[in-house]
Amino acid sequence: MLISVIIPAYQCADTIEKTVDSILASGLSDVEIVMIDDGSQDGTAEHCDSIAEKYPCVRCIHQKNAGVSAARNRGLKEARGEYVWFFDADDSVDENALSDAESILIKASPDMLVFGMSFDHYSKGKRYRRDELLPPLEGPAHTGELSTELFMLYQKNVLSSLCNRIIKRNILVQMHQWLREDMFLYEDMEFTLRIWKHCENVYFLREPIYRYRQAEDGGNAGRRLMRIPHIPALLDQIEAALDGVADKNRILLSLCLTLAREKISAASVTDIETVCTDFKQWVDAHDLLPEIQNREYAMRIYDARIISLVVKRNISKIRHRAANWVKRNIGDFRKWTYGSGKEGKQ
Repeated sequence: MLISVIIPAYQCADTIEKTVDSILASGLSDVEIVMIDDGSQDGTAEHCDSIAEKYPCVRCIHQKNAGVSAARNRGLKEARGEYVWFFDADDSVDENALSDAESILIKASPDMLVFGMSFDHYSKGKRYRRDELLPPLEGPAHTGELSTELFMLYQKNVLSSLCNRIIKRNILVQMHQWLREDMFLYEDMEFTLRIWKHCENVYFLREPIYRYRQAEDGGNAGRRLMRIPHIPALLDQIEAALDGVADKNRILLSLCLTLAREKISAASVTDIETVCTDFKQWVDAHDLLPEIQNREYAMRIYDARIISLVVKRNISKIRHRAANWVKRNIGDFRKWTYGSGKEGKQ
């Protein structure tokens, strides 16, 4: 068995069958699909059983609800393929999109294959926007040679998701690399950074193979971050995974700013004050003040300019809502800006 596709399935009765069908039509010839029903109560379990009965290469395993990381770990223990691919239950791939990827796995046998992905935004069931994220590199590479490029890969969002990579299973199992089940934010990045050290050969494929379906309810990391009282607690978990990495502080500072911005987007004035206090203490503890002194937004947080942060946040929200209204009702104006000549709706 070449590839085991692991799908945590929770409350996804409306999407799981389409997801499985897209994988089966992706061009993979030697694949198994392992669905982990994580204690769903909406009929997902029955759908998974039905799908498994329909396709010999599909298995379904039921467990009590334990979260996405626990479901992925269970799938990793159950997988039989040489490679594993973690897949979300509402995402998809295009027909025959994996033919080249499978050929690369067979011929080059990399420890990890990394490919592009798209973020598909939907409104009322219709896609109105697609943003593509492609690796900045193409072809084979040694992770040792990329040690000075890790910050660039982080900036290009190559390290953020588990879904845009296929990994040799033995590297994870033999090195006892499992997802942390005590994290519910950035657990993909923490795991990717941790296993990166155990992969010698990486192959980059600049194709947007994985189609990530953006939630229609407008949910964002800012609201989820409200469940974390202090951002440095999350940074500590990421920092441990970056131990020994030359670009550690650059990556951590960039992530710290991202987390602060996202939390401020959903926070009350009192919570913004906490974000600012935590940010200042964290920057001072890591001696990173010289790195932010020329960054206007970072200094607003460091100096706790609460009113300025609230005003900027509200302006950004208005612009974001206006831009999304235009994209949903008129079309993606970026296409006109870049002169593609395509101006119809998706």
